[in-house]
Amino acid sequence: MKKHLYFFLLPALLLQNCSFLEQSDFIETKIISSTLNEKIIYRYYQTEVGHYKVDFYSVHRSDSTKLFEHTIDNDLLTANTYTISENENGLIIKTKLFCGEKKLTTQNGRSITLTDR
Repeated sequence: MKKHLYFFLLPALLLQNCSFLEQSDFIETKIISSTLNEKIIYRYYQTEVGHYKVDFYSVHRSDSTKLFEHTIDNDLLTANTYTISENENGLIIKTKLFCGEKKLTTQNGRSITLTDR
């Protein structure tokens, strides 16, 4: 009887410890900008209780490129974390999650600025 118990219990314990099975809980995807050639989106995931991850992507046809990511908590999730605006040069994403400024250019040549100003 014990041999049968070990036989069924061992695979369950091995699968429980496999890191590839750990997945963040997906919450939502939002398109923040769309042109004929590409879309800029962000996705929210819950990584653990009270903590979330936000990934920004550039999507062109079926190809997506991760632009940047942030980790936030419950307070910032409910607050207006990002202010997004477009201008002739590209997309400006304002946030108070970090200090400074990051400038990126997507594969299609669109300028994206992540700033705290």
